[in-house]
Amino acid sequence: MLIPARTGAGAVDRSTPAQWPLRIEAETLILAGVTILAAVLRFATITKQSYWLDEAQAAHELHFSFGAMLSAWNTNEWNPPLYFVLAWPWAKLFGIGEAGLRSFSAVIGVGVVPITYLCGRELVSRRAGLVAAAFAAVNPFMIWYSQEAREYMLLVALSGLSILFFARAWKHPTGRRLAVWAVAAGLALLTQYFAAFLVAPEALALLYRARNRYAAGAVGALAVIEVALIPHAIPNLTRTAPWIVGIPLSLRIQQVPVAFGMNTLYLGPAVSYGLLGAAALAAIVIALLVIGAEGRQLRGSAVAAALAAAVLVVPILLALVGHDDYIARGLVPGWIPLAVVIGAACTAARARLAGAVLAVVLLAMFLYTGAQIDGQARYQRPDWRGVASALGKPTGTRAIVAYDGQFASGPLSLYLPGAPWSGPGQRPIPRTNTPDQGRT
Repeated sequence: MLIPARTGAGAVDRSTPAQWPLRIEAETLILAGVTILAAVLRFATITKQSYWLDEAQAAHELHFSFGAMLSAWNTNEWNPPLYFVLAWPWAKLFGIGEAGLRSFSAVIGVGVVPITYLCGRELVSRRAGLVAAAFAAVNPFMIWYSQEAREYMLLVALSGLSILFFARAWKHPTGRRLAVWAVAAGLALLTQYFAAFLVAPEALALLYRARNRYAAGAVGALAVIEVALIPHAIPNLTRTAPWIVGIPLSLRIQQVPVAFGMNTLYLGPAVSYGLLGAAALAAIVIALLVIGAEGRQLRGSAVAAALAAAVLVVPILLALVGHDDYIARGLVPGWIPLAVVIGAACTAARARLAGAVLAVVLLAMFLYTGAQIDGQARYQRPDWRGVASALGKPTGTRAIVAYDGQFASGPLSLYLPGAPWSGPGQRPIPRTNTPDQGRT
C-alpha cells in the first residue's frame, strides 16, 4: 500500500522546537514590571508607620457589625460610604491592624498603575500610557495613599476608570459605553464628594457629544445618586473643617503641587517653591507638546488637562465664595489626568530626547523623595504606636498627657490595651470625684 506523504514547506520538522502561539508584546512586559515594582514599593513598608487619627477612626468603625458600622459612618464620616462598605468584609478577613486594613488600599494602589496606562493609551498613545504608569508606580503621593486605610486610593482608581470609559464613550457614544462610564462615575461619587469635580465636566461633555437618550439616561442616573446622598452631604458640606480652614488658602494652594509630586515634603521648605516649580513644569510640558506632539496627542492631552483643571481650579473658586474644603488629598481625582498630560509631553514624537530627559528627571525625583520620607520621621505620620509602646503596661492609675486632642487620643485608643475609644463618635465618660482618676 502506498501512503501519500507531504513534502516541502508543508512538512513538519520535528527537530524544530514549537513556537509560542502568542508573542508577549514588549509594552506588556514593561507594564508588568512596573506593576510589580509598584507592589513592592507599597507592601514592603506598609506597617512601618502607625495609624493617624483618620485611619484609627476607620479601624474603629470597621470593627463593628455591618449595621453599626453604617450608623457610625452616617454620624461621623464626611464622605460617602463606598469605601466602608467594601473595606468591611476585607477587615473581617484580614483584621484591622496596619497590614490587614491598609492592604486593601495597597491592592487598589497597585491596580491604579495599569488603570493609568489604559487612560494614557486611550487618550494619547501607548508610550504616554507607559510613562504615566511608571509615574503612578513610584510617585510618593500615590504610594502614601496606597498605604492609608482610607478612601483616597479607591477614589483614584474609580476616577481613573471614569476617565478611561469617558474617553471611550467620547469616541463612540453608544448606549453600552455610556452605561459603563456611568457605573464607574457613580462609584466614584459614592466614594468621595470631590469626585463630582471630575464627573461633572465629563457628564457635560458627553451630553454635548452624544445628544441622545443614552447620554441623558446615564447623566440622570448620576443625578439620582447625588440626590440620594443629599441627607448625608448637606450637614457635612455646610460645616467647616477646622483642620482645613485653619491653614491659609494661599498656603494650601502652594502645597498641592508639592504634595502631588513629593508628598509630605510640603511640610518642609520645598512648599515655598511649589507654585514656581509647577509653573516651570507646565511651561516645559506645553513646549514639548507644541513642538513635538502630533494631532491625536495634542487632542488627548487637551482633554486630560481640562479634566485636571476642573478638579484643581473649581474648588478654589468655591473656597473664595465661602465653601472651603481645598486640600491636596481631596484633589486626587486630578492626579491621573495630570500624569497623562506629562506622559504625553515625555513621549512627544518630535521631541523624544527632551521628553525622555524630563521623564528620567521626574522618576528620579520621585524615588529620591520617597527615600527621604522613609528616612525622616518629620515627613511621616505621628508615631502613636511608639508612644503606646514607650508607656508600657500600666501598673497603676496614671495620667497620659497628649497634644492635639482627638488627633492623639484617637490613635492611642487603638494602641493602649483596654483604653476606650477617644476619637470621633466617642461615648461620653461620666465624671467622678476620684482624685487619682486617670485621663486619656
